[in-house]
Amino acid sequence: MKMKFQVNTMTGKETELQREMHEMAQKTSELKEEFIGEKNRLTEELNTMSEEINSSRGQLKELMLENSELKNSLDCIHKDQMEKEEKVREEIANYQLQLQEAEKKHQALLLDTNKQYEMEIQTYQEKLSSKEECLSSQKAEIDLLKSSKEELNNSLKATTQLLEELKKTKVCEQ
Repeated sequence: MKMKFQVNTMTGKETELQREMHEMAQKTSELKEEFIGEKNRLTEELNTMSEEINSSRGQLKELMLENSELKNSLDCIHKDQMEKEEKVREEIANYQLQLQEAEKKHQALLLDTNKQYEMEIQTYQEKLSSKEECLSSQKAEIDLLKSSKEELNNSLKATTQLLEELKKTKVCEQ
């Protein structure tokens, strides 16, 4: 009986072990399927990322090429701009020189014109002084003539009165 009990115990343990092994095999199978599914999902993600990376590399190459072309274009534009600025500076310098020369000529012309006007003014002032002297002497002569006329008028009046008195006296004597 003891042996039978031991055999039964061992048979029960074996059955339990087989059941546990069967559960483990089933869990292992489930885990394996889960692992394969996860592996396939990750592989798919990896492939998608790889395609995106390759696409991004292509875009990056295109962008780098475009960037290089833009830099070259910008360099050309900058060079042209610098040349134009230099040309404008030279033109400004030339215009400034021409302006300075024109101002010098203008100043010289103004000085000459001022000298001519000053000489004309001086001539007119001399003529005016001469005319004023002439006018003064004519005024003095007119004043002298007026004075002489007045003296003559007074003398004429006195003579006329004297003549009238003489006529009266002569008329009275007759």
